[in-house]
Amino acid sequence: MEQMMLQKAACITLVSFLMAGTAALPAITFAASPEAGLMLKSKNRVVLPSSVKQLEQQASQSQSAADQVTLAQAYLQLARQPGWSRYFDKAQQLLKKAHNPSSAAYWLALADTSQQQHQFEDALNYLAKAQQLKPDYINALLMKNRIYLVQNNTAAALAECKKLLGQQELFLLSLCSLEVAGRQGKTQDSYKALQLLARQQQSIPLAQQQWLIAVLAEQAEALHQPKQARAWLEQLLFAAQSELAPLPLWVKWADLTLKQDAALVYQKLQYLQQHQQLEDALLLRLALAEQQLGKGQEYQLLMQQRVSLREQRQDTLHSADLAHYYLRLAPDPKKALYYARLNVQQAQEPDDQLLFTLALAQSQQDNARSVQTGEQP
Repeated sequence: MEQMMLQKAACITLVSFLMAGTAALPAITFAASPEAGLMLKSKNRVVLPSSVKQLEQQASQSQSAADQVTLAQAYLQLARQPGWSRYFDKAQQLLKKAHNPSSAAYWLALADTSQQQHQFEDALNYLAKAQQLKPDYINALLMKNRIYLVQNNTAAALAECKKLLGQQELFLLSLCSLEVAGRQGKTQDSYKALQLLARQQQSIPLAQQQWLIAVLAEQAEALHQPKQARAWLEQLLFAAQSELAPLPLWVKWADLTLKQDAALVYQKLQYLQQHQQLEDALLLRLALAEQQLGKGQEYQLLMQQRVSLREQRQDTLHSADLAHYYLRLAPDPKKALYYARLNVQQAQEPDDQLLFTLALAQSQQDNARSVQTGEQP
């Protein structure tokens, strides 16, 4: 149970666009890119993908709003991968310039950026505009489903899934519905059905595969099968194109693996860090592995600097990362509870609720010790 409680809390929803395959993945804060003054030097930097470079060139030459929106979508996709979160800001800037109210894709991209900042009502309003232009827009439907899951509104989430029935998207309908069923406490049956669904799929787009693996791992963990959950994730993270795996899957894998094999977590995340400056969530797991292995304090100090900056800015979008930091790396029960409470006020997915439960329990234990020793709680 404690292993589940230590999973990262959901901060910002990730939903990939159907043009690259559809995924509705566990959430993580995009606005967690490392600040310029808090970056380590790295010799081997990853270059911008050629497909994104081509879109940049096309958008620059045409200056059309449609091409700007397409580029913004590509930036949002890139920002989902470890080390690329700075491209979320680039996408926002593009969308500010590319006002294109007649485009459903434009409203969808605005909704994506809004819900990633916990502006859920704005996101739903943008999605309504997208669906007015394109009533059968599967991407908008799936993003609404994801927002409702973040809000723990499983009835509304399931209603969005059922709308896929009329669009002949049987795989997406099944996956969407089974994810909701797991959230509604029907995990035993939904997990069996998910495994059958996975065996039936010979070839599906990468983003759909990522979604399927994410739900399988979540439900295996909910059934107290952490080794199986980890095995599901490693099918993606230890395979070709692992660099395309979204940040939340890496975070989940790291939390599942830290207790059993901190050295492997350190090896994998240090490699990522040497190529791309990691976001707060993964840097925290790298620092935890470093601490457990006694390999110095390089990443712990960098994480400490990041946390100091977030606190100075009163950055509530990082409340889950801060709660984990004060629970696991630099224990401070009062601060952990403060940030866990902030986080659960914004997102109510299982990991968010478990994070708050653990923070509350540790705070109560700390208060009890203070009473016993005569200290002021």
